[in-house]
Amino acid sequence: MIQNVKKILAPIDFSEHSMDAMRSAMELAKDVGAEVHLMHVIAPHHHFIPLPLATNVEQSRELAREAAMIEQAEQELARIKKDDFGDSAKVTTFAVVGHPVEKLADYAKAQAIDLIVMSTHGRSSVEHMLLGGTTEKLVRLAPCSVLVMRRRKQ
Repeated sequence: MIQNVKKILAPIDFSEHSMDAMRSAMELAKDVGAEVHLMHVIAPHHHFIPLPLATNVEQSRELAREAAMIEQAEQELARIKKDDFGDSAKVTTFAVVGHPVEKLADYAKAQAIDLIVMSTHGRSSVEHMLLGGTTEKLVRLAPCSVLVMRRRKQ
């Protein structure tokens, strides 16, 4: 099964946990000769307050905030690609705004991803209580296998 893995998706929220999972994805990709896709999903504020209920000024601010966050994420992903992967052509980076589980599952399907490698924990335990675990939901919805990496104890 692992020999057939040609494309690995490593979702990154830039937390220490997700960076560890990304490094594991990188090691696996080297072993099997696979491509690595690094993806960051920015959860919109209107996830909590629907944009149709917001004023035009609030909508404009939200769109500007999202555009700035996309640019910042793309820069950080480019830095990671250069520093950790030597700017390899076998590494693709992508940042998007949306519901993380849906965006990750959609990307995996569209790019014919064979395996998603991610951590058990992301950025915030508060978000986990509000939204449920992204990893847990993605395991159920992903169009491919999901390898969940536990944090190694020091």
